[in-house]
Amino acid sequence: MAETTPDTANSTTGGTAAKPATAAKPATLPEPYEKTTRHSLTIDGRELRYTATVGTLLIDTPKVKPAASIFFTAFTLLDGDGTVDPNRPVTFIFNGGPGSSTTFLLMGSIAPKRIDVPDAAPVPAAPYHLADNPHTLLPSSDLVFIDAAGAGFSEILDAAKPELWSVDGDVAGFSAFIRAYASKYHRWNSPKYVLGESYGTTRGAALAYRLQQDGVALNGITLISNILDYAYTLDTSDQFYIGYFPTFASVAKYHGRAAADVELADHLQAARAFANGPLRLALAAGASLDDETKRRVAARYAELTGLDAQYVYDSDLRVVDMRFRKQLLRDEERIVGRYDGRVAGYDLDRMNDEETFVVDDAYLDPAYSSLCNAYLRDELGWDRTPERVGFADFDWNATEPGKGWTWWHKQPDMTKSSWGQNIPFPNVVPDLAAAIAHQPTLKVLLGNGVYDLCTPFGQTEYDIDHLGLPKLLRGNIAFAYYPAGHMLYSNPESLAKFSDDLKRFYAADVAGLRMIDERPAAPVPDIRL
Repeated sequence: MAETTPDTANSTTGGTAAKPATAAKPATLPEPYEKTTRHSLTIDGRELRYTATVGTLLIDTPKVKPAASIFFTAFTLLDGDGTVDPNRPVTFIFNGGPGSSTTFLLMGSIAPKRIDVPDAAPVPAAPYHLADNPHTLLPSSDLVFIDAAGAGFSEILDAAKPELWSVDGDVAGFSAFIRAYASKYHRWNSPKYVLGESYGTTRGAALAYRLQQDGVALNGITLISNILDYAYTLDTSDQFYIGYFPTFASVAKYHGRAAADVELADHLQAARAFANGPLRLALAAGASLDDETKRRVAARYAELTGLDAQYVYDSDLRVVDMRFRKQLLRDEERIVGRYDGRVAGYDLDRMNDEETFVVDDAYLDPAYSSLCNAYLRDELGWDRTPERVGFADFDWNATEPGKGWTWWHKQPDMTKSSWGQNIPFPNVVPDLAAAIAHQPTLKVLLGNGVYDLCTPFGQTEYDIDHLGLPKLLRGNIAFAYYPAGHMLYSNPESLAKFSDDLKRFYAADVAGLRMIDERPAAPVPDIRL
């Protein structure tokens, strides 16, 4: 899946517990190569003709030239004469990881074709079905899906790994690819957008700012399943528990463990109010919190999330996400999915705090990976030798550059920090703020699945509230919410809404974003001195 936080080491797509299959490491990079085929689909009685190009472009790093061969899948709408309009928008799309191929977005979201698998349920083995996608974004924008260096069909030289397998090197590499694509396919004067999911939102926010430094101004950014500040992925932070809480509440309601007679929107507002009021104050008090207050907070916590009040109390009001997933349906001997809290599966060790596998990932990864290979090779004509890999083969636990992922990030100049501009983890909130401030016409759409237990929407709301933007620029950002998990497009209802939201987003200017923004007014905190 499109996976972000350090405990992806337990995911079948992300780390040490299940080592992904890897292609042979190239001694040299292949020359750029592409194949183009022509296709059509009909949407609302209108036939759309388009080309699909599978290909590679070489990118450099400051130390290695060329450094990597980047694979892409591009869909370009043809006009009535069968030609490409270079003035149409073009959208560059990527999954996250870091180090993930862009399989899930390519096969499940807004491309002209889409996988057809059960929603929030076990997926049978092959054969799988690929169908025309009535929710494709192609009528609004040409689409370019990009595999990260070393993932998918993208290849990377060993000498380039210390640079490209890092927060800032990865961003520089994606900037280099976008600029190379614009040159080869004459898209420098096209309106340009990026769409990133999961760690792709970390990349996307930093990329918007980096592209400005490299001479490219984006028209818009779509970030779905957001993680913008890794400081709050650590359970030593009170905000870690506060950011997760509204999603705990939504998942509990979905499974009938809380708020049975309350509308979801009202339940989430109550969860927001509790998380940012009593829970925040109780956690801040730490060991000085008196026992009576602690029990009252635990009782309200339990009421909103379906957990046992004594369990919450014994957890010191600090229930980590993995324990919530194990605990919510324990009496049914089931565990809740990480990427999609609607999913419930089985675990092989009920008493362990940690899951033995990620149930929703296990359901979906084989189907998406298998059908992606079939689609790219059999229908779109990719015929090169290296096998497609879901995830770059770096070691999540390694600290040596080129062996693991280098998490340091250089923030924009003048960012307030006791570390200076270089910090040991990605916090791209300042990058997004700087990109908007430097280009006040830049528009941003944030998509959030309310059942996502990987990148919780409450944390995204907190991050955006701390951008530090002037009031006149705060309207550049619109929130959208979906009744789904991390891969919000996996739910048919959510995909239809996501497609409609994107079409309105592309058509709107900054002033029009207020008609798209769905974020409810924040509960007014009681701040009395």
